[in-house]
Amino acid sequence: MTSKELILTYLKENGASKSVDIHAHLEQHGLKRDSSMSALSKLIIAEEVIRIRCGQDNICWLKNAERVIKPNEIHHRLSNANRRLTAMNSVNVVFDECRENSQVYRMDQLLRSAREVRA
Repeated sequence: MTSKELILTYLKENGASKSVDIHAHLEQHGLKRDSSMSALSKLIIAEEVIRIRCGQDNICWLKNAERVIKPNEIHHRLSNANRRLTAMNSVNVVFDECRENSQVYRMDQLLRSAREVRA
């Protein structure tokens, strides 16, 4: 079997998989990592395999003919999620939570007000 055929059969059997696992599977069949990397890249360029970076891992899966997912659609979903969470992403949220929940901050407020009264 060629490296492309091995990649396609591996993804059919396992579904979504890390690219590292795909390369390890091909190495078990006696192929070099360079050939598996080039074959996987060619399959991605030919749009037979979809790859998304998730943290430090590249997740690959076969393209489903029934549903077409464009990379723009994924980025659009992520940007919409980020727009909904803009209030949570602000730097002041951490300080606001500390002001609400911290006993030390409340004690500091009492001491500060006592200092202001004396001055």
